[in-house]
Amino acid sequence: MPPGQYARPPITEAVIELRFDPAISRDALAKFVRDVQGQYPTAEQSYEVTVELKVPASGGEPIATPKMELAGYKITGRDEIDLILLAADRLATVRLAPYCGWEQFLEITQNNYSLLRKISGYRKIVRVATRYVNRIDIPVSGPDSIGTSKPINTTEYLLLEPQIPNIIPNVSSFMSRFVGSVPEIDGKVLVNAAIVPSPLIDHVSLLLDIDLFKDQNLPQKDNEMWDLLATFRNQKNVLFEAFVTDKARELFDRD
Repeated sequence: MPPGQYARPPITEAVIELRFDPAISRDALAKFVRDVQGQYPTAEQSYEVTVELKVPASGGEPIATPKMELAGYKITGRDEIDLILLAADRLATVRLAPYCGWEQFLEITQNNYSLLRKISGYRKIVRVATRYVNRIDIPVSGPDSIGTSKPINTTEYLLLEPQIPNIIPNVSSFMSRFVGSVPEIDGKVLVNAAIVPSPLIDHVSLLLDIDLFKDQNLPQKDNEMWDLLATFRNQKNVLFEAFVTDKARELFDRD
């Protein structure tokens, strides 16, 4: 099986986010929520809380007045693996595991965006991003006599690890984060890698979170934007393959 075509892709969350300007009205946001209710029946509101502090000229006690404003919606599909994150300046289409494949995921994104455009009218796209969160589940031997699982060598699976001095014999936890440029999209990538708790018994899990984004020289025609996202998808695959090893790929190809 060629690299990138896996029987069990390790994707736990995929996101396509579009940000725009000017902001969308509350009424337009509420209409979008109503219009998708057939496929996304659950909508949770989120709020931003600010505190306005006034100090009387007479020198008395300051008066703090909290203000709560609608920040957006988390809209959940019937299967609870398809979600929409909607705010006045952004629309994010989210797919949780199991991943449905790029073509279907892009089609869902296009449908969500087309509906929002129909409701709100044209908005300039100011940022495009794709984020893929991968969890590599590695089987390990059971705990030893003191209850400690056998450590793994993370570099056997993931080619990203902090440099540790020799006085530390092994690492049971680490986190790495960096931002780099991606010339192919004239944008950037934010990469997070870490050892994370595994939901599986007798496993250790490695996180590989690849967030590609572009906020300059963005196309404004729909077809050009979808072409750009296809380039994002290709670069995400190139980056993923650059970080994982053949030993990790064997885990993705297991039936």
